Order: sequence, then C-alpha cells, then structure tokens
Amino acid sequence: MNAIPVRIPAAGSVVVERRSLWHRRVVDPADLAGVLVCAVPLLLGFFLATGVREAETAIYAICTIAVLPHLAPFVASMRRNPVNTALCAVFVVLGVATLAASQQPGANVVPHAKALAATAVWTSIYIIAFSTMESGTSVLRFTKWIRIASVATSASVYLCAILHFGGVRFGEFLEFRDGSFRAFGPLGDQVSFVIVLPALIALAESRPVAFGIHFGALLLTATRGALLALVAGVVVYLFVLVSRKAPARGALWGIGSIAVAGLIAISPVASNITDRIAMSTTDESYSLRWTAIMSGLSVVAEHPLLGVGFNGFADRRRAIAEDWLATPASENGLSRAANQYVQTATDGGLLAGLALVLFVGLTLRNAWRAIGWRNANPEFIGAQLWLIAVLIGNQGALWLLSDTASGFFILAAAAAAAKAAALARSRHDAVPA
Repeated sequence: MNAIPVRIPAAGSVVVERRSLWHRRVVDPADLAGVLVCAVPLLLGFFLATGVREAETAIYAICTIAVLPHLAPFVASMRRNPVNTALCAVFVVLGVATLAASQQPGANVVPHAKALAATAVWTSIYIIAFSTMESGTSVLRFTKWIRIASVATSASVYLCAILHFGGVRFGEFLEFRDGSFRAFGPLGDQVSFVIVLPALIALAESRPVAFGIHFGALLLTATRGALLALVAGVVVYLFVLVSRKAPARGALWGIGSIAVAGLIAISPVASNITDRIAMSTTDESYSLRWTAIMSGLSVVAEHPLLGVGFNGFADRRRAIAEDWLATPASENGLSRAANQYVQTATDGGLLAGLALVLFVGLTLRNAWRAIGWRNANPEFIGAQLWLIAVLIGNQGALWLLSDTASGFFILAAAAAAAKAAALARSRHDAVPA
C-alpha cells in the first residue's frame, strides 16, 4: 500500500496536503510468482492426500500457462547469467539422451518422455520467479512468499501428528511396532527438507522459539538427511557470523537458538524419534539407498555418453539378491539412484551430470554472494543459508524430479539467489566491498 498525497483546499484559501485519505494497492510482478509458490504445494498436498488427479493436472496447467510469457526473456537472460544456461543445458542433454534411448529395440519411451516433460514444467518455477523479479524489492517480496509456504508446511507436520492421535488421518504418518513414529503430513517424506527452510530463517532472524518449533517439526519426520542439512546450515550461519563480523547481540541470539534445539533433542519427548536417527547403518533402508547409488555408478560406467534415458535406471541396472528375496523393498528402494547427481548421470550420461554440477556450483556461488547483498534482510539471508545447506546436505534423496516439494523450493530459492546476485553485479545495486 502506497500513500498518495491529496491536496485539499481549507478555510482561508489554505491548501492542506494529506497522505492518509487515499491509497493505491501495489502488486509487484514477483507476487504472482509468490502466489504460485504457495498454491503449488497446496495443490500437491491435496493430490497426494486424496489422490484426486485433477489437482495434479491443475498444477501443470497453471505452471505451463504462467511460464509461457517468460520463456523469451529467460532465454535472453542466459547470455548474462550462466546459471540459467546450465539449467537449460541439463534438460537439453536429458532430452537428447531420452530421444537416443527411444531408438533402442523394445524401448517404451512415452512414459519416460512424459516424466521428463513433467519435470521440466515443475522446474518452470525457476524461470517464472527469475523473470518476474525486477528489483531488490521484488526479490524480498518473493522471499516472503517462500517463507509463508514453508511455515505452512512445517505446521502441516504438527497437524498430521495431532490429528493422527485424535483418530483423524491427515497426510502420511508411519507408526512402528516399537512405539516410534514418523509424521510427514500431506506432502510426504520430502517435507523434512522444506522444514529446514523456516528453521534457518528463524535462526537468521535471531528467534530461538521459532527455531525450536520448526526443529521440533523436523524431529517428527525423523529424517537423517534433513538433520544433516540443518547442521550444514548452522555451520554456514556461524561462518557468516564470523566472516561478516556480525553484532554480538545477533550472535548470542543465534547461539541461543542452537541451544534451544539441543534441549529439545535430548528431552524425553524426542527420545523415541531420535532413536531412529541414531540407528545403525545396517538398517535395510539405508543399505538399499547405498546399493542404489552404487548401482547407479555402475550404469554410468556402462553408458557414460548418453546414459539410459530419463528414468531408465530401474530397467537398466544390474539385478541384485533383493530383487528376489525382498521384491517390494527393491522395487521401492532401487527404482532410482537415490542421489541426484548419480541419477542425472544415469539419465543423460556424464554430460548431463556435469551440467547439473555446474548449475549447483553456480547456484551455491550466487547464494553466497546474495548473503552479502546490501538489500538482504534476515529473512532473505535465512533462505539462502537453506539453499546452501540443502544442496550440500541432501545427498541421499532426489530433488530434480516432478512432484517433489523440496525440489520446488530449491528452484524457487535458487531463482531468488540468481536474481539477487545479478542485481548485486549491476551498477545501480552494487554490493559494498
């Protein structure tokens, strides 16, 4: 809301200027992308919880319509933004590899091509966000939308647990024979990485209570990879405090937030959840994950040039004992390579893997530079801490995949980092030395 001065004639021919009589509402172009960041997880959660296919169709229809006006400006931006070029290169190589795989005898390329197209549409949030953010104000407004969506995601995990014990099913809830449980909510097991986002924003804003609340939601998911990402984010945060010479008050509040998380982790309430986190690495799910990564590396060694086509890993990997002894577990745990870089290399060969590594490397550079951007506020800094943390800490789950909440938020935050870094390089919004 912006105030518009209104000049009103008063008694005695005196003109009085008043600013509070009328306002005009300002809608930043980035707000449209921000609404999409909130709407897509909502529709995805509804689809995953109810199975209503129309909700998923609506996601792809909305994203397709939203991205079309921005394709030409985005292509033009590639000349000055190599990270955008790297992202496009990933999909170009994957498309060529999938086309090459379709020439193999007996290949059923249609489902793989559809999956690649769905992933490209899912990735469109990066194009939409990057193209609609026109200024530093736009970047910060878009970050606020990301924060709203992530906080709602964290709240959905608590709601899932509360409703479960009240006899109402809400999303995914796993209960084990030893009394332990895992709550994910309507977005499924990828939600844990999203919860790290509001936690790190709260850390950057020096709000220990909020950090503890989101950390509690993370414990409800009992996801080791997400906890590793949170630890990585905390380490980067401490490094930022030291390197940027942050005020002592902010450092004390940050340390206080970490202390709150520690108290929650050692409390009796969290004991049945933290037991799983400390579980031996001989656990079946962990060993299958490692097997999937090693199988993926074998596929890459056999098909280094163009891979096996998008999502072709499950059909081309070598058989293992679990395929006969634990068929349901192997079908679930070995359908993909369990590591995004290995998975992309199996899909499109070493060239696709290299393009993805380049995109991630440039994104990490942008995120680090954006933290030092002169317009950055604690909310934006926290989002960039999360981006760095999740790209480093999430090495046991895929994120460049359709219908993955973590990947959607990664691409949204990466777009904000790329735009902030571009603004920081510009003459009118330079970062002070």
